[in-house]
Amino acid sequence: MPAPEIRDTPPALVENGRIHSGFFKLPFRKVNLFDAIQMTGFEAKLLRRMRLKEWVGFGFDHPEVYGAMLIQNSGYAASGTVYLYEKETKRFLERLIIDFPWRATLPETLWDDKSYCKQGHQSLRFEHDLEHHQHRIHLEAAGSAGKPPLSADLVLHQDWRTTEPLVVSLPIAPQHHTYTHKSPLRMEGEIRVGETRYTFDPARDFGNLDEQKTFYPYRSHWKWGCFAGKSVEGRDIAVNFVHQMTPTDEPGEDALWVDGKLMLMPQPSIRFTGDLKDSPVEIGNENERLRLRFTPIGSKKEKRNYGLIFMDYEQFFGQYDGEITDDTGKVHSVTGIFGAFERMKARF
Repeated sequence: MPAPEIRDTPPALVENGRIHSGFFKLPFRKVNLFDAIQMTGFEAKLLRRMRLKEWVGFGFDHPEVYGAMLIQNSGYAASGTVYLYEKETKRFLERLIIDFPWRATLPETLWDDKSYCKQGHQSLRFEHDLEHHQHRIHLEAAGSAGKPPLSADLVLHQDWRTTEPLVVSLPIAPQHHTYTHKSPLRMEGEIRVGETRYTFDPARDFGNLDEQKTFYPYRSHWKWGCFAGKSVEGRDIAVNFVHQMTPTDEPGEDALWVDGKLMLMPQPSIRFTGDLKDSPVEIGNENERLRLRFTPIGSKKEKRNYGLIFMDYEQFFGQYDGEITDDTGKVHSVTGIFGAFERMKARF
């Protein structure tokens, strides 16, 4: 199956009651999912609001530290999450900022808006400005119980003129839908762990963006991974792959970037071998575009069981090695690039 067409982006995600599906050149400026026909009526919209799961997250890599920051709203709970892994000392640091869903802020789009979550002496704020090709992160988390204070002031450069974003809108049977926007980034600014400062250089340091707005089914599951860095040959390279509930016989979010050019990977879908507990995961597909190994170093876990609501989530961080073949047939080798691999099973 050939790679799907990447189309011009319509003015709104929903027009005349219908959700646009497919792959698009830029993020939508109006993400009006509640205007869809299947969501009309007060009761339907109320239920759909509880079904909507949305987040904005950033991963980042530095020679001395790897980590991620995320703000999410599941409809019944909201949170901000920060984790850092200091590579030399192998120390793992984590902060969780819990808030009520009506108090956390997630924007309709990232063109000119904010994401925000706060609890006590901890706050996490993202300032989105795609018009000027950047996002800003501000983190403040006081130290306590032997934990050092954490703070950050970062600029994440997303120049969509030179690095093509992945913008995908796809159905999930029978009446659910997912919208996502992903992109590799360049990092600038500083993260502070106590008295230690990590300074990011945009000429060297990579990050990645994950924006998601999805009406998930009550029983949901996925596996997802990504990384961004330099190939052995010195090219800018990034990968996004996922196995979720969109049709397995149709194109999905599997994508490769080389020097900012986006290349969608056609079906067949991604396969995984290994369980991460006792062995690395081998990632590939039948057409051999991906031949990767992910070796976990650590993970961030969230597990909740409230009867009707259940979540078993784990995001691993570690290193990717292997080969990727681009649209021209050129093979790109990667060795020791830090990235993420997560798995989720949920009833929510």
